[in-house]
Amino acid sequence: KMFDASLPHEVYYHRAIQYYQNKFPGKAVFIVASDDTVYAKSKLKNYKDVIFSPGTSAIEDLAILSSCNHSIVTMGSYGFWSAYLTGGEVVYPDVLLKKEYRFSRHTYEKIGMKSFTPLQPN
Repeated sequence: KMFDASLPHEVYYHRAIQYYQNKFPGKAVFIVASDDTVYAKSKLKNYKDVIFSPGTSAIEDLAILSSCNHSIVTMGSYGFWSAYLTGGEVVYPDVLLKKEYRFSRHTYEKIGMKSFTPLQPN
């Protein structure tokens, strides 16, 4: 509650996946890395084009994610850095915040991150 905002719910993940499926019909494959794989698997298990990283270490996950073409991220620094290293388009949740936060639309626009695409989270 530090920024008085709610984190994106599973609707955001479904919208983000749909965004890339529409943009790259029949070609999008998703690799999920998470510190809560049980949650991630429970929410994304019905997608045939989702692969879960083995999650043996954060370094291995970062290497795998940075090898992707595009990214879907949430609100943290880990997702930001994996997406930034990827270099492709980045979909992120456009969360309304009461305070400035470095991994948000305000900052991305301020520093000119043109490859970062906001998506409504809920």
